[in-house]
Amino acid sequence: MPVAHIIESLNLKRSWSTGFTLGPINFTAEPGETIAVFGKNGAGKSTFFQLLSGSIDRQDGELKILGQKMNPDATDLRKHVGYLPQESSLPPWTTADEILSYEARLLGLAEPEALVERELARWDAISWRHRPLAKASHGMQRRIGLAVSLIHDPDVLILDEPFNALDISNSRTLEVTIGERAKRGKTTLVSIHTPLLAAQICPRAILLEAGQLSDLNAWPSASLTERAALIEQRFFGGNQ
Repeated sequence: MPVAHIIESLNLKRSWSTGFTLGPINFTAEPGETIAVFGKNGAGKSTFFQLLSGSIDRQDGELKILGQKMNPDATDLRKHVGYLPQESSLPPWTTADEILSYEARLLGLAEPEALVERELARWDAISWRHRPLAKASHGMQRRIGLAVSLIHDPDVLILDEPFNALDISNSRTLEVTIGERAKRGKTTLVSIHTPLLAAQICPRAILLEAGQLSDLNAWPSASLTERAALIEQRFFGGNQ
């Protein structure tokens, strides 16, 4: 049975002992959408992404992915989500081959060996497959993180600053991968610091400010340069 929205939150809220509160957040995303998520450090992007991925639980409100309630105990539902956090969370003593093979088995994927090969090739990481991640560059660790988040071709992909430390070749690979996902009805949320890059790959944009979320309503109909100008104006020229 089709669901109304692939992501739906209603009065979603999460507070921290530091005094920061995210929400209440009312948000929907549809199949095939690619959404840029903008916000200054501390605005709530990481908390929002952690809630969407089921890494942490809400304190109030509702959050549904594919029409089902998302929380850390929703094990089967979380298999439909891929998440790349801003900082690497992969065990440094493991190798790319080990972590990808483990992820494929954990998710119960068919033909796991072929999927591992696909991701290693996609991110030009075959030569690093048997080396500990601790010895890999930041860029290589980022690429392995992307491979982990994509190995199961998730319905929802959440990327927190994924272009950081990627070279020009792998940045292009990521752009193409995101575009192909949209064509296949897969939803992607991506945090990007570069307005023009976000303008090129994201038909929709949302903004988090002090824990509150709003759509940039002028974004979808704007040209690429106008989209970039919207962000420049919002952050450096005062709200309009």
